[in-house]
Amino acid sequence: MSKLTIASYRQKVGALLEVNPTPNELAVKEFLAKKQQSGAYSGTIANYVKAFRSFFGYLFDSGLYDLNLRGLKLPKIKYQERRVPKDEEIDKLMSALNDVEDAIALLLLVDCGVRVHELATIKLDNINFNDASIAINGKGSKVRTVYLSETTVKYLRIYAQFVKDEYLFPSTRSDARIEHRGNRYFQRRLSELCERAGVEHLTPHQLRHYFATHTLSHGADVKAVSEMLGHADVTITLKIYHHVNAKAIRAMHRDYSPIANTRLSLPEAIRS
Repeated sequence: MSKLTIASYRQKVGALLEVNPTPNELAVKEFLAKKQQSGAYSGTIANYVKAFRSFFGYLFDSGLYDLNLRGLKLPKIKYQERRVPKDEEIDKLMSALNDVEDAIALLLLVDCGVRVHELATIKLDNINFNDASIAINGKGSKVRTVYLSETTVKYLRIYAQFVKDEYLFPSTRSDARIEHRGNRYFQRRLSELCERAGVEHLTPHQLRHYFATHTLSHGADVKAVSEMLGHADVTITLKIYHHVNAKAIRAMHRDYSPIANTRLSLPEAIRS
């Protein structure tokens, strides 16, 4: 598993053990129920279940703890409609930029729809300026290609000349355990930018939703957008952005329907 997944599982198992150091199956189910009652998203609950299955499954197989949670069911994930930033908000963010690193990060988030961890781990060698593309190391260490607009390539090319490091966004801390900026750094910088721009608080993931919503609503092919987002299957994209896709289909039908765009001579009986 990736380092990010391991850290997430460790945090989730730790949260359970703080409440109950020697849980049984009933205690685990009560813990998950309380999380759900407190308003936790179904996807978050599913991640808790996966962490518990993995951890306690290992202990059970090793004969270290008699609790096998492999039969613990995953909740049905509900894809909720997220708040998507408006075009005016993105314009305000762009106008409020006063730092070159912030500018490059914002351009990549909006132009490519990458996840914040993917943004943080971009290496200079991953960037192909001639092809206007970046090889992104996504979930499950799956590499995909995202493409850049001419504007992003222009500013990224200038910025990259001054980066004397392996990573596009190198860490500046001498005691850092990792060589690149962390997720929280970009979250904090975006929060500060929102405040300066007079925009309601946004997260990097909401900029990812902006990219997907904007491209789909302007007629982009859903399969191509799905590949850019790094979704395992196009059905995931359809579930999350079903409302956008429905609008695009409606508009397509209005513009290209054979009935709407041809002059048919209807029988007199129907017209009357």
